[in-house]
Amino acid sequence: MAHWRTMAFAHVPLEDAQLGPVAAKFVGEGAPAKMRKMAAAGLAPLPPRDMLVALYQLWVANDEGSDAAGKTVEGLPDAVLNGALTDKLLPPGVLDLLGRKFARNEKVLALVVRHPKVDDETLIGISRVCPETICDILADNETRWLATPGIVSGLYQNRHCRMSVIHRMIELGERQGVELGLPAMEEIRLALAESGPVDESRDQAFKALHTTEKVAEAEAAALDLLGAADVDDELELPELDDDDAEIYEGPLPGEEDGAEAEAEAKPEIREQDKQPPSKESRMHQISKMRPLEKIRTALLGDKYDRSLLVRDSNKTVAMATIRSPKIRDSEAVAYAANRSLPHEVITYISNRREWIKLYTVKLNLVMNPKTPLARSMSLLAFLNRNDIQKVARSKGIPSALATAAKRKMQARR
Repeated sequence: MAHWRTMAFAHVPLEDAQLGPVAAKFVGEGAPAKMRKMAAAGLAPLPPRDMLVALYQLWVANDEGSDAAGKTVEGLPDAVLNGALTDKLLPPGVLDLLGRKFARNEKVLALVVRHPKVDDETLIGISRVCPETICDILADNETRWLATPGIVSGLYQNRHCRMSVIHRMIELGERQGVELGLPAMEEIRLALAESGPVDESRDQAFKALHTTEKVAEAEAAALDLLGAADVDDELELPELDDDDAEIYEGPLPGEEDGAEAEAEAKPEIREQDKQPPSKESRMHQISKMRPLEKIRTALLGDKYDRSLLVRDSNKTVAMATIRSPKIRDSEAVAYAANRSLPHEVITYISNRREWIKLYTVKLNLVMNPKTPLARSMSLLAFLNRNDIQKVARSKGIPSALATAAKRKMQARR
């Protein structure tokens, strides 16, 4: 399963100057175990800033008091958190800890991301998992994300970030000549010209498509892992993907679809159950998207969505989809056999080193007439006797390839 990195800040114990003399009495070197225990439980008579810094020092020590300190941080009242966050010199590590522990708390996150000492890595991590209001705050700080494009990458992968916000950020990044490092960036640049102006009225439709019960459950589990992580834990959380989704190989909706299909495609978020739309409805919703929206859906959606988008009539969308880092080996196997895919997609699969190592991909490409003939010829050498026989008998491939297979059969006798 694919993973994504978040909260990569390197936590280390605070120096005495950062800790401060008041907190040092409870958690500094030589502090009695009893006082450290009091601080870990939140019982030390400390002002908000010193309370939070002391708890961080205990948590980062990664010893027997770390768990208790982490749990105490999670339960700190708003008055303590707000008071501590008014300190403009609050250490970056403390802010990163708050980003982990309060990933669902918009009020705390807003103070963290606006803090003058917040680290770039903290903002990148928060951008990947934060709610919509925090996405907007991060996007509004153009100076920061233009200097740290990893924030844009995080927001791009965050389903809560509105499509119009992403559109504006990509446009500004391109105007400023900033390399944003998004997947399929070459296709994204091409799609910008085809997607029209920023249109906030389209945000609700995009949000509805990516609001499903399974995705919400996976997201909640990921946030739980984030909040419970120890200081030394590798924070690589699983992709928010639907493992039960299927690859669709049926017909795609045509341009002639009537008003009934159009009406069915109108999205609506049902707060009670947030059930996903039917596959037919989802297909029509995706078909009405702009190219830039489709390309982002290739990253945010599941393999059902990707199986539609990889066959999109717009080759820019199809190529962005096959380049998606979420494509799994099972999808590559299926796509290699799909004769309805664009030539460019099949060629890309045939040149992708990690996929071409799979025997079934080799076989499917040889049997697919859209595979470049020279590539099919080279792959033929790796097939076993039974499969070469299949190729020799096939009538759906170039005659030169079938002839080459027959010669190989004769040579092996």
